[in-house]
Amino acid sequence: MTEGEIRQTVADYARAARNAMEAGFDGVQILANYLYLLAQFLNRTTNCRTDGYGGGIENRARILFEVIEAVLDVVEPSKVGVKISPMHEGGPFAANEDTLPMAEYAIRELNGYGLSHLLLMGNTTDFTGTPIEHLMGDAMFRHFRPIFRGTLIANVEMDAERGNSLVEQGFADMVAFGRPYIANPDLVERLATGAPLAVIDWSTVYASGPQGYSDYPAIRMAKI
Repeated sequence: MTEGEIRQTVADYARAARNAMEAGFDGVQILANYLYLLAQFLNRTTNCRTDGYGGGIENRARILFEVIEAVLDVVEPSKVGVKISPMHEGGPFAANEDTLPMAEYAIRELNGYGLSHLLLMGNTTDFTGTPIEHLMGDAMFRHFRPIFRGTLIANVEMDAERGNSLVEQGFADMVAFGRPYIANPDLVERLATGAPLAVIDWSTVYASGPQGYSDYPAIRMAKI
């Protein structure tokens, strides 16, 4: 990307955020992990730039904070969150000794923006044998809770027991459920009553047709 393309992309983030709010969304979340654009800048393996957006940790994080500031120009901070975590994926996104320091720096800097939340993901892959092996399981949330002073939302492989435990121990303020909602439109009621959760039919996921998106039955049909 040229620096002009970076400036245009930052502006695109702001425009997308403004469009979302005008469309009636309650807020927006900036995605800065996995394999996507911002994560590519943060990662020293994929970021080979030699200008102000490459090199050291601060430079590689520059675009993230430019995006946040651009979004905050059009959406109030209490309605803006960021999703970021140290990850271990394949190839150039394999965790290295820079992965954790970069995540710590970025998350620490988020404290200055008064954001709605940080959504912190636990490990989605096996960290064994990597520099972030010690962040497996709940250790991810124990590690970053002292670093981020705002609302921290824990995510990945959550159930009622684990979520309640994280909140009770002070490692998270909230818990986010993603995949369980696909198969459980009444997830809140099921968790509250201890009812069993329906299992996702993965053959219906990822744009394979209409089945599996709005036809999972509730455990108790609402009375009309």
